Amino acid sequence: MLIRSATPDDVESARRISVASGRERWEPNVFVPMPDRLVLVAELEGELVGVAKTHSHREPDSGSPAGHYLGGVMVTPTHRRRGVAAALTQTRLNWIWSLSDHAYYFTNEHNTASIQLHATFGFSSLGRFPAIHGATADNGASRLILFAARKEQPVPVADSTAH
Repeated sequence: MLIRSATPDDVESARRISVASGRERWEPNVFVPMPDRLVLVAELEGELVGVAKTHSHREPDSGSPAGHYLGGVMVTPTHRRRGVAAALTQTRLNWIWSLSDHAYYFTNEHNTASIQLHATFGFSSLGRFPAIHGATADNGASRLILFAARKEQPVPVADSTAH
């Protein structure tokens, strides 16, 4: 599997992934490179099978902190549960860790697949909200759960020459 930065040429393939996934289509401007956002695609045997992005929120909003957030991740239904979302998440986190010691993400309270995936990366809940940075769940009928993870600090190696 190849994980790479998305380009504007990936818009149509990403649209196919969103339709197959039953998810909202991302606007083409999402695929325009920006210094404070990362958009990735996963290719398998030359076919785009996943797409994922980050967001940078410069200001806190109603209990949601400013910072770098993992945005949506979509994987074609035929390629789910094969590590595509995990690879896209790890790559996005590596990028965030190069910029910050904290990462955030939020999801619909009913999205157990997302909650389970992100728990493996050390995300823990900060609370439930009706809206986070302008996003709602199920047109406001459900709540969003905000999660945070902290970059793991390297464990110091003991100096074996000390007496």
